[in-house]
Amino acid sequence: MIMLHSLYSIQKVKMGDKTLLREQKWLHYLYLTKEKNVNLEQVESLAGIEDNPVLSYVEKSLEILNDSPKVNEYEKEIIEEVLIWSDVAKCGLEHKRKEWRERGFQLGIHNIGSAQIYADEKMAVPIKERVLDKEELVYILIYTHGLIGQFIRGEVRFRQLEPLIDFLHQNRETYSINIGNMLYVLNQCIIEAVSKVIWNEVQGEVGNVINWIVEGERGKEYFLKNRLMKLRKSSIKDGENFNLLYDRYFLDQELKKLFQTFFRKTDMWYVEAALHDFSFDEFLKIFLLIYQKANPLTLKQISFEPFMKDIYYDYKGKKMINLYKKRIIEAYLKELNIEDLMRGKYVQNEHVEMAIVAMDQLDEIIGVKFIYSKAGEKLIEFCQEAEKSPLYERSIILLYDFFGFRKDGFDRMQNEQIYLSDMNKSQNHKKVIAEYAVGSKMLDIGAGGGVMLDVLSEYHPNAEVIGIDISTNVIEELERKKMRENKPWFVKQADALLLKDFYEINSIDTIVFSSILHEMYSYIPYKGGKFNPEVIIDSLKSAFEVLKPGGRIIIRDGIMTEPKDQVRIIEFDQLKGIEFFRRYVNDFKGRKISYEQVNDRTIQLSINDVMEFLYTYTWGEEAYPHEVQEQFGYFTPSEYKKAIQNILGEKGRLLIFQHYLQDGYEEHILPHVKVMDKDRNTARLPDSTCFIVIEKIE
Repeated sequence: MIMLHSLYSIQKVKMGDKTLLREQKWLHYLYLTKEKNVNLEQVESLAGIEDNPVLSYVEKSLEILNDSPKVNEYEKEIIEEVLIWSDVAKCGLEHKRKEWRERGFQLGIHNIGSAQIYADEKMAVPIKERVLDKEELVYILIYTHGLIGQFIRGEVRFRQLEPLIDFLHQNRETYSINIGNMLYVLNQCIIEAVSKVIWNEVQGEVGNVINWIVEGERGKEYFLKNRLMKLRKSSIKDGENFNLLYDRYFLDQELKKLFQTFFRKTDMWYVEAALHDFSFDEFLKIFLLIYQKANPLTLKQISFEPFMKDIYYDYKGKKMINLYKKRIIEAYLKELNIEDLMRGKYVQNEHVEMAIVAMDQLDEIIGVKFIYSKAGEKLIEFCQEAEKSPLYERSIILLYDFFGFRKDGFDRMQNEQIYLSDMNKSQNHKKVIAEYAVGSKMLDIGAGGGVMLDVLSEYHPNAEVIGIDISTNVIEELERKKMRENKPWFVKQADALLLKDFYEINSIDTIVFSSILHEMYSYIPYKGGKFNPEVIIDSLKSAFEVLKPGGRIIIRDGIMTEPKDQVRIIEFDQLKGIEFFRRYVNDFKGRKISYEQVNDRTIQLSINDVMEFLYTYTWGEEAYPHEVQEQFGYFTPSEYKKAIQNILGEKGRLLIFQHYLQDGYEEHILPHVKVMDKDRNTARLPDSTCFIVIEKIE
C-alpha cells in the first residue's frame, strides 16, 4: 500500500527535514506552533500533553485514512486534503494568529476558521491552475468538519449541516463519487483519531446522520429534552437521574420556553468537557447567567473552551478538576435563584463572576469562563503550590476561611473520594449497627459515602431506608450512586437538627448517627459558636421527636476517657512526629492543648488530648486539614449517659452503652509512638469510640 503523501511529509518533518515547511503551508502551520488546543476530555495529564498535539491528531486521522479500503483513490485524495487543513485554525505561530484574527478569521470556532484559512491560501494559486469544483467540495467539508459528531453530542444544531446539504444538492451531477461513503470514512478518521471506543459507540448514529444529509433531509433537530440529555451524557453515566431532574425543573413552563428559545438558535462547543462535573441545577444556572451577560438577539455560538482550559489542572501528575475553583463556583451558584435569574437578577460575588469573552465583533460568538478576585486567585495558586509541601494543610484551612466554606455544606477537597472510600471501608462496624436496627422506616443521618445505607438495605430488605445529609455535594453523589448501581434506598437533603420539619412526629423506626455527631459538633456554629455540646443534645432531641414508640436511636461516635485528669507520655520514633504534633497544637480547632515537652521526641499531656492527637495522626498528612478541625470525643461515658437521661426522661431507656478502642488504631499508631503513663509504664491507648442504643418506650 502506498503511503499518503501528507503522512509521508509529516514523518519527514518529524525526522528533521524542515524544507517541506516552505512548500506545504498546512504543515507549516501545524508544525510551527506553540498552541495546544485540544479537548481535555481524553487527556490524562496536562503536563503529559505533547508539544504538538494537533499535529499528532492529524497524523492519526491520516493513518486511519491510509489504511481504509472503503474509498477509491480520488475520494481518498479529497478526504486527505480536508484532514490536513481542518485543524490549522488551532495552530500557527502567534504573529500569524494575530494576523488571522485581525482579518476576521474565526479561530475560536475551529472548523470555520480553518475553512477561512484554506480559502485564503488558495488565493495564492493562479486561477488557471486551480480545480474549483474540487476546492469547493474540500472547503465545504472543512467548514462542516466535525459537525456530525458535535450534532450527535447535542452541541450543534442539525441546521449547521445545511450548507453541506445545499452544496450536495446543487452539485449532485458534478461529482462522480460516492459522497455517503466518503462522508462515512471522513468522520471515521475524525472521531477514531480521538478514540476508537467513541467511534465504535457512535458509528451507527454517524451513518444515520449521513443518510439524512445525502437524502437532503432537514428539520432533524433534537427536542430540548433530547439535546440536554446528549449534553449530560457523561453525568448520566455517572448516575445523574436526568429524567427526574428535567421533569422537576421544566415543570416551570416559563423556564422551559426560555431554554427552548435559547437552544433553538445557539450552537455550543466543549460543553461536556467543561460542565460534566457540575450538577444539573448548576448547569442550568450557568446558561441563565450567559443569558444575562450575552445578547440573546445576536448570540449564535458559545465556546466553553476558555472555561474547560481553566477548570482543569494536574494533581499528583493526573488531570483533575480544580476543586478549589469548582467549590468557589459552586458556592456562588448556590447563592443564585433560578427564578431571579430568569428575571434578570443575580447576586454579585466579591470572589468570582462569570466572564464573557468576545470572539467576534458582532456579538455572535462568545467564550465563557469564570474569573476570580485577585486575592482569591492568589490563594488558589498558593493552595496548588502548597500541595507539593507540608504547607498544604494550612493553605486549605485558609481557603475554607477566606471563602466561608462550611464543612457540612461542602465536603473535603482533593481527598474527598479517598475520604468517602475510607468511610465505606468501615463496613464491619456498620453491620453491628444494622443488627440493632428495627422497623420498616430507617434514617441514616449524615449518609456520607452511602455504605450505611447499603448495609441497612441488605439487612432489612423490606424497610424503607433513607439517607439524609445537609451537604449538597453528598446528596448529589448519593443520587448518582443510586442511579448508577440501582440501589433500593432513598436520599433527602435535610437538617438533622430539624427532623420534624421533614418527617412526622412518631414516624421513624430507627435513626442512625454513625460518626456524624462529632462532625456536627465540630463544624456547625450552633447558638454562638462551634464545639457547642448543645448541638449534640438538640440533635438527639430532634431525633427522639420523630422516633416511633418502640423505635431506636443508634449512635456510633467518639468518646472521651475518664477520669479526665489522667496524664500520658508520648515518645515518637522520629523527629517528624514531634513536628507534626506542634502543627496540630497550633491548628486544632476544638480546644487549647497544653503539653510539656520532655525532650526532642517526648511530650506529656492529658489523656484526652492524647486521644484526639493520635487519632488525627493516624489519618496522615492528606486528611490533616479536615481532621484538625474536628474534635472526635466530646463527652465522657458518664457525661453521655447524663445527657441522654436528661433528653429521654421517662420516655426512653438505654439498651446498650459500650465504649472501646476501635480496631486498627493500635496497629497503625504503635509502630510510630510509645504511649506511657506518668510513671513511664507502657499504657494502653485510650478508648476512641462508643456504641449506644436508645429505645423509645411505648
